[in-house]
Amino acid sequence: MANTAFGDITLARVIESEEKLLKWSEVFPDATAEIIRANHDWLVPKHYDPATGGLAITIQSYLIKTRRHTILVDACGGNDKTRARPHFHQQHHPWLETLRANGAAREQIDFVLCTHLHVDHVGWNTMMKDGRWVPTFPNARYLFARAELAHWEAEAKRTGLPRTGDYVADSVLPIVEANRHVLVDMDHAIEDDVVLYPLAGHTPGQVGLHVRGGGREAIICGDMMHHALQCRYPDWSTNFCTDPAHARRTRRAFLERYADTPTLVYPAHFPSPSGGRIERAGADSYRFRFLEH
Repeated sequence: MANTAFGDITLARVIESEEKLLKWSEVFPDATAEIIRANHDWLVPKHYDPATGGLAITIQSYLIKTRRHTILVDACGGNDKTRARPHFHQQHHPWLETLRANGAAREQIDFVLCTHLHVDHVGWNTMMKDGRWVPTFPNARYLFARAELAHWEAEAKRTGLPRTGDYVADSVLPIVEANRHVLVDMDHAIEDDVVLYPLAGHTPGQVGLHVRGGGREAIICGDMMHHALQCRYPDWSTNFCTDPAHARRTRRAFLERYADTPTLVYPAHFPSPSGGRIERAGADSYRFRFLEH
């Protein structure tokens, strides 16, 4: 899988799965069958399967290499985890092999950045060893935004996270207990040209990662938008957003700022090749122009 270079910095995708995973009605409360049909010309087949109603959802990580550090952004669903959703339950993905094929063994990761602490972004934080969950990346520091960790620790304790299963217990708290985590501000700089980017709304402490080098820049934007439909309809927040109104404001501001600029944008869940540029498509609408490779 081709890497993208930003001067001395490289970006690679580490894919766990690519499927038409969730029905549009599960994801977008504002969507209707009529609106989805009206967009078939560009949705089908890349983004949507009309036979099943499934939207394309890629579960993946991003691997960033600089001269000084190897950084993993997000940790997918993981293996051997007990989950309420079948797609994440007791999986056996060859993700570690995919990571190695992209140029990094788990021992070589210096930082793990979870853009936010949802089930499909934290799973590979830990692995089962001798009957207990231990950090998968033994030499890494795991970066958690303060507001994000506080929210999900409290939410897991309050509700047990019944929709997914308590992934905080097996994929977040073992990192804290092993003292491998670092609490950071939402604009924390890992390096001068690798800096967190605040994107709260989908969750209270969601962050992206802003990468600059060689006269180019990119933003890994987590779940600021799940699907290209949210470029066409910027007001569409998901059923998974903790604060849909805040998520809407964040997305609108982001789309407005980066539309028709050379900045590359890498959402967490867009189908291959995932990265691209934002273009204006009308007075109140945008489109996502995917990279060629």
